[in-house]
Amino acid sequence: RVQVAPDIENGLITVQLRLRNVSGTRIRVPVKLSVREWKSGRPSGTSEMTANLPGIGERIFTMSMKIDKAHLWSPEDPFLYVLSCETEADKLETRFGMREFRYDPDSGRAMLNGKPYYLRGCNFRMDTFFCDPDRGALPWDREWVRKFLTKPKEELHWNAARMCFGRLPELWYDLADEIG
Repeated sequence: RVQVAPDIENGLITVQLRLRNVSGTRIRVPVKLSVREWKSGRPSGTSEMTANLPGIGERIFTMSMKIDKAHLWSPEDPFLYVLSCETEADKLETRFGMREFRYDPDSGRAMLNGKPYYLRGCNFRMDTFFCDPDRGALPWDREWVRKFLTKPKEELHWNAARMCFGRLPELWYDLADEIG
């Protein structure tokens, strides 16, 4: 498993890898990490490490990586990267945006990438939709979901949506990252 945490101030990402060995023999595994721009495929950074793993079990490894000329993600510019983690036996990729979202405790404002950001949108209460037998396979239809998420952004100029009462299929979050 892999998790990426952007540090936009320093142009870094912190990568947390959970590696598992089931061979029964203690091993040293070289791990190659590379980042590329999602759409263009242009490389944006590389790193390597060696993981020492027990014969049976897993360990978590944390490391930082520099992102060359980091391009920040926003709803207006949904720029994504792909992190590839590779060992001799496995390869795992995950997409991420260089972004930081928080609420400033002093001003009470939403902050995106260190600047005030005004949220426009609403809540989607998807549990009623998922319980509707007439919905069919729509929640898992990539093109339907893309249209569903794009329409409010284009027609109502929304830049945010809050999903309440449950978690959506993963493809919804992937598409929201792409669409902004």
